[in-house]
Amino acid sequence: MEFYTDFYHILWFFIIYCVCGWIWESCYCSVKAGRWINRGFLMGPYIPIYGAGALLVYLTLYPFRDQMALVYLGGVIFPSALEFMTSWVMEKLFAARWWDYSHQKFNIQGRICLGVSLFWGVFSVIMVEMLHPAVLMLIDKIPRRAGQAGGVLFCLVFSIDFIQTVMSTLDAKKALSKMEKVREDIYQFLEVHNIGAEYKELHPSRMVEAFRDQWRARKEYFENLPLTGTISEYREELEEKLSALVKVYEENKPKHGRVLRHHMLAYPKLRSTKYAKSFEETMEEIKKHLEKLRKEK
Repeated sequence: MEFYTDFYHILWFFIIYCVCGWIWESCYCSVKAGRWINRGFLMGPYIPIYGAGALLVYLTLYPFRDQMALVYLGGVIFPSALEFMTSWVMEKLFAARWWDYSHQKFNIQGRICLGVSLFWGVFSVIMVEMLHPAVLMLIDKIPRRAGQAGGVLFCLVFSIDFIQTVMSTLDAKKALSKMEKVREDIYQFLEVHNIGAEYKELHPSRMVEAFRDQWRARKEYFENLPLTGTISEYREELEEKLSALVKVYEENKPKHGRVLRHHMLAYPKLRSTKYAKSFEETMEEIKKHLEKLRKEK
């Protein structure tokens, strides 16, 4: 079977394997979760790492399709290296992890693990032996002009999706960074005024309300002391300053709810490696919002 390396075929290999990867991942994860999951970092029905991985296997191993042991070994090594690098780059870029194999045996930094790597080897053999010939037949059946137009359309849609998702995720990272800085300011404020260590466990939006509750509980005691007016003024000043900090915190929340909701639903174990507390609170609010929408339906 001919070994194609022209742009037209390479593009369509990428498209088909991206979509096939999305179908596989979405169906597999949906069955495990018991509900539909639109898997993938991007919003559309494609997962680029599958397209890139399949192209890597095709370009390096397809010429050796008569040596299945070599195809399997390369299929274990090359896609695993790609998965490791993708995880590393995404973590450095977005300060977050979309998948984590730390709970699996024989893993490397939680980015790859032996079980999944062995699966990539099996997939590579299946791809070379069965899947790729079928993909070639499918591409050959598409009229050339229609294929070219479809390829251009895919590149346009994919590029817009990629740029928007990356920019939105980067903006969310910046927002989380600002939120974390304000959170530190709030903690410092609490320590300086000795308001209470238990406040650190609260969501900032609850801090002002908790402060008011605490004041009400101690109000009777304060009223029996001299200089009550001074104490009251001090309390109002503290509340005003705390409210101002909380307001800044709330204003810096990520505005790209649609993208964050997609990330959270696609990767339930998604976590921030740098802004854990603010990220968890943001994700918790998104979960509550989704739950509210489900109940309204």
